[in-house]
Amino acid sequence: MKFTTDFYWMDLDLDAYKRALLSALRNINERAGKAWINEAVNKTPIPTWSGASRATFQKLAAELGTSVPIGPIRSRKNRVALGLSVSAGSGVLEDKDDGYAGFIYDTNLRYLAYNEYNLAVAGPPPQPFSNNVRFTPYNFQSRAQAAWLAVAKTAKLPDPYRYLKKRKM
Repeated sequence: MKFTTDFYWMDLDLDAYKRALLSALRNINERAGKAWINEAVNKTPIPTWSGASRATFQKLAAELGTSVPIGPIRSRKNRVALGLSVSAGSGVLEDKDDGYAGFIYDTNLRYLAYNEYNLAVAGPPPQPFSNNVRFTPYNFQSRAQAAWLAVAKTAKLPDPYRYLKKRKM
């Protein structure tokens, strides 16, 4: 008696899967980044008296396809340029070998950093925004992170089984 058998193996089209995965990660990163910006800027009462603090978010917002409203400038000096010069932001997906995917927001605007964690009181610097002390500490980072995670949890990544091909040996 003789038996014949056909053997098959599976090939994973890894390049196609990586392209689909990167596209899905970019999409969710953009949606989550917009939620982060919205929570950090629009739902946190960061004042617009000179425009500097809110302007630190503009680079990231522009890359994510959204905007940061500055509102009326109430100080004698418009400091939007200062906020832009001391900040960095990139909505471009960071695709590293360690699996990190996200965006970058960075600023060293001392007033914003101080008021993020401290209760501002009237007086000489470093107590800025003395007319708006009821708004500090801002804590925008923790609220924005929660908004980002809420969107990120809804991510649907591509099914790797769609990229498997059956081959006869």
